[in-house]
Amino acid sequence: MSAAFAGDKLTLFGLTRQEATIYRALCREDAPLTGYEIAKLTGISRSNVYAAVGSLTEKGAAYIMDGSPARYSAVSPEEFCGRYIRRLEGFARELQKELPCGSGHTGGYITINGRARIMDTVHGMLDSVRERVYIASDSEFVGEIAADLAGLIARGLKVVIIAPGTTDVPEGAVFYHAECGSGQIRIIADGASVLTGEISRDGLPCSCLFSTKENLVSVLKESLSNQIKLIHLKNAD
Repeated sequence: MSAAFAGDKLTLFGLTRQEATIYRALCREDAPLTGYEIAKLTGISRSNVYAAVGSLTEKGAAYIMDGSPARYSAVSPEEFCGRYIRRLEGFARELQKELPCGSGHTGGYITINGRARIMDTVHGMLDSVRERVYIASDSEFVGEIAADLAGLIARGLKVVIIAPGTTDVPEGAVFYHAECGSGQIRIIADGASVLTGEISRDGLPCSCLFSTKENLVSVLKESLSNQIKLIHLKNAD
């Protein structure tokens, strides 16, 4: 993982890019650093370093050691990120009480563009499963969501997978071997919501259709049911 990419992730936890650069430098060192040493390591001016480490301590990402000169060390990523996530979860619970929004969807047809948003939707669907989920996709996509599926199986829920290979299929899933097309995904959650379309792995544009409309759910259920029947017939020959 590149330093730039790691920095991008840290900005999701409330750090500026400059703060993220300094935080990474502190994490790499075994001993606390002075502002001068941080500036030398990162190439950031000393005046900006002192402003940034002051902000890092306020945000709970760094410690300041008493002494002259002052020295700074990183709070562990586990502690820093965990504290940030717990705070956000608390805010989320408060907002859910303050801003009720019904079911959270329109009940229509929603086009979801981009890999990140598609994966967010997939994880959201799997988190909401209460009885069963059907998935038809290539093996690589199954591998990406294998941990989610294993969690569903551990809860005693039914997981049905149609894919070209069994490498990443979690134990306990009902598996059917079939080619599904690279990047193509079809998911039915509890017979109530569906996601169908294409997801890219190379940064290219991609989109999927999400819906809770009964007609689309029925069409996709029938499609997967017919595919499973054909697999049974093929295996019987």
